[in-house]
Amino acid sequence: MLQAAGLDRADKNAGGFFAGVVALEPNVHVTGHGRAMYDYATEAAIWLPCALSSERFAAAPFARGPRGVLPPAWPLRCASLRAQGKLSGSTLAEQAEQAYQYLRTRGWTDDAMSTAASSTAFDLWRVIAAGYASAYLRRGATDMPCGFRYAAIDAKGQPGAADPAARAAWWADGSGIPPGNGVGLFGATNVSGDPTLIGNECLRALWTGDGHEAQALRASIAATAVRLPRAGLPLWVVHGASDGLLPTAFSSEPYVAWLREEGREPIYWKVPHAQHFDAFLALPGFGERHVPLLPYGYAALDRLWAHLYEGASWPTGVATPAAQPRGAAALERSTLGLP
Repeated sequence: MLQAAGLDRADKNAGGFFAGVVALEPNVHVTGHGRAMYDYATEAAIWLPCALSSERFAAAPFARGPRGVLPPAWPLRCASLRAQGKLSGSTLAEQAEQAYQYLRTRGWTDDAMSTAASSTAFDLWRVIAAGYASAYLRRGATDMPCGFRYAAIDAKGQPGAADPAARAAWWADGSGIPPGNGVGLFGATNVSGDPTLIGNECLRALWTGDGHEAQALRASIAATAVRLPRAGLPLWVVHGASDGLLPTAFSSEPYVAWLREEGREPIYWKVPHAQHFDAFLALPGFGERHVPLLPYGYAALDRLWAHLYEGASWPTGVATPAAQPRGAAALERSTLGLP
């Protein structure tokens, strides 16, 4: 949406395509401001498993399994990073602290890392980066970078043939980033104790390296950088302060700061205790800690509609609602802080 708003550059004597914009949790990248998602996703895939092994994240949902046990792959990642000389600690606690401090220097906040424990436990960083790398390099499902590949899967999760019903489900129910709905992600692993690291490091090198593929990928990412929307376009950005998939520090915060530097006047709600996946609020630990983000988007849309079609003035100086987590109680409107 924000990319489209930046491309909608009608001259001042002709109305633009957009009358106004409300953007929720935007994956937005401004050249020279913030960080591209591919950059921090490939970083997270490598470093977050170790950093989240720190006891400071012990209470984060999905950071520990039954009886407080770490996901087995996370301490192994710390060991891998130490073996590579990227960490020097002799204990897991020391290694996790060093990984945590590394991410802090890269702009990650405790809030984003804590919520990102779910994305890390679900292996979303690797999955997203593999899909994005393939799209940026314009590769097909069987010719993806770094040795990844997509394939239809059978009932046992192994590569197999897809029947017409399964293919129909790809379009109807798929998220667009496998695995899921009968499509698996394969390849780019080895037989070590940390089998996914080799693929993650290859994906990371496409951002940090100097080879032909890395240059092509970075050029594709640069082409997706957002442009400045036209002056006077009503623009409202709504983002969860606890978003662990698209941290505000890398996306909406630098975007809004850039808009204001350029003379635009967006409304920005960085909603406390909201995160990326409202669907996760049904999972243990999420509903008690986080508020849903969609009600704030609906509120912004209502205000935009009233301004555009009911004669209401465009609001200025709108304070972000003071949302509060519900804890063990039922969610109520007062918890959201909306009028």
